[in-house]
Amino acid sequence: MLLLLVAATLSGCSTGEQAALDDYLERLGRALQVELPESDGEELPAALTDLPGRRQLSVSEPELSINLLDFLSLSSCELGRVLGANNSSLGKLAAPSQRLHLQRDLMLSAPECIDVLDDSDPELADKLRRLLQQKYDARMTYWWNAWFSSEEWQAFLSQSEGLLPAGDRSPQDGATTLAATQALDYLVQQGRQWQSGDWQYDSGVMEAHQQQMLATAAIGRWRLTNRALMEASIRGAWLLEQRLGDRPLCPAGRLTPQAEILQNVFHKYYAGVLQPYLSKTDRFGAELIGYLSVISSLAPTGVVDEWQVDVINVLEEERAAMLNAHRRHVTKWQDILAQCAMMLGSQ
Repeated sequence: MLLLLVAATLSGCSTGEQAALDDYLERLGRALQVELPESDGEELPAALTDLPGRRQLSVSEPELSINLLDFLSLSSCELGRVLGANNSSLGKLAAPSQRLHLQRDLMLSAPECIDVLDDSDPELADKLRRLLQQKYDARMTYWWNAWFSSEEWQAFLSQSEGLLPAGDRSPQDGATTLAATQALDYLVQQGRQWQSGDWQYDSGVMEAHQQQMLATAAIGRWRLTNRALMEASIRGAWLLEQRLGDRPLCPAGRLTPQAEILQNVFHKYYAGVLQPYLSKTDRFGAELIGYLSVISSLAPTGVVDEWQVDVINVLEEERAAMLNAHRRHVTKWQDILAQCAMMLGSQ
């Protein structure tokens, strides 16, 4: 049901959200009697940089095998079936999540088979112990690739779905962020289990969460929304600065009809539209970055630095840039409202 809600959310949201931001700036400009420049200006950010995709984040898995004679000796064990599936052409071409399922089955079935072979074939039992230890040592590589070398991760970064929904007008509006955080929470919990040597999980549940990543494109949508809000803040601050530097909106501090129009824009469109959307978006961004930071502690050694520098640092910088632009925007609102004695607590 949640995936259906997400699919419904993805259609048609972005246009309305961007239109609301544009409408705010148009109303602000009219109330201030200042025109926005046609050029974006030097202050607006460049296009978003690409985050590492599944190919960049894929980590090499150890090549481990068992010879044919030994394999035939395992025919009475469940491990024999698992190794057969793992080493088949289909197993080698399986999607990353399917490969993780096979590794889980191997980890779960090997100990029982080793116990049986300790009496009948101790040499083979020792080989299997070494194989199992190698698999154990590489466990976080298998887990990592199942998520981050997958098509679902690539889709999670996609910027093709537009902005996040702005409000809570319907249950669908919260479906995107809810599905994304559920998927990330599951990913982290599963990673911690694998790190501790707990292999148990339900394949269907994991794949359902990966589908949530696929459907939401949540990181890409958050980045686009964060950037759109930053641009709105930069342009809004510019408009306010122009009027502050031009002529007083309230000569001698007396309220004017134009100031009352501006006050209406502040309450109805800044405080009523832009600010709630910005707060909601930033809370979700903080959640995303929090989960991705926890994932750093689960990442294989070979990818930790790239994950920190090229994923977490980039998102933190984008979030900080938006918040800085917003603080400047708020400051200019405070300056012009104070000029007209419209700040809370002013006389």
